[in-house]
Amino acid sequence: MSFWTRNPYETDAKMAESLSHSPSGGRCKMWLLGVGLAIIPIYYGIRCLQTGHTTLPGRRGSNLDLTGSAAVAMAIAYIAVGVFIHAHWFWGLHQKLEPLSPILKVLALVVFLSGLGYTAYRILQF
Repeated sequence: MSFWTRNPYETDAKMAESLSHSPSGGRCKMWLLGVGLAIIPIYYGIRCLQTGHTTLPGRRGSNLDLTGSAAVAMAIAYIAVGVFIHAHWFWGLHQKLEPLSPILKVLALVVFLSGLGYTAYRILQF
C-alpha cells in the first residue's frame, strides 16, 4: 500500500509489518528505491566515517553533533539503514535474491540497533 493512499488510522505496527514481506513492483521500483534511495544513507554514513563527525537529527531543528566512537557507531547505523532499504526493495524484487532478502534485512536491523544502542550509551555516559 502506498504512503499516499494508506488509511490514516492504520497503526504504525501494521506498516512496520509490511516491511517484513517482499514488496510488489517492477524493475523501475527496484532500481529507484533499491539503489537510488538506499545510496543516500549509505553515502552519508561513509562520509561520516571519513570525517569522524555525524549529526543525530532531533525535534524542531535541534540536532546533536557527534564525534569519536559515537559518531562511528551512528555512521554504521546510517549505513545499515541503507542496506535495509536495498535488501527490501532491490533484493526483495529480484527473482534470484528474494529468498535471501529477509536474512539481510535481519542482519541490517541488528547492526542498526547495535549502532544506535552504542551511540545512546556514549551520549548518556557520565
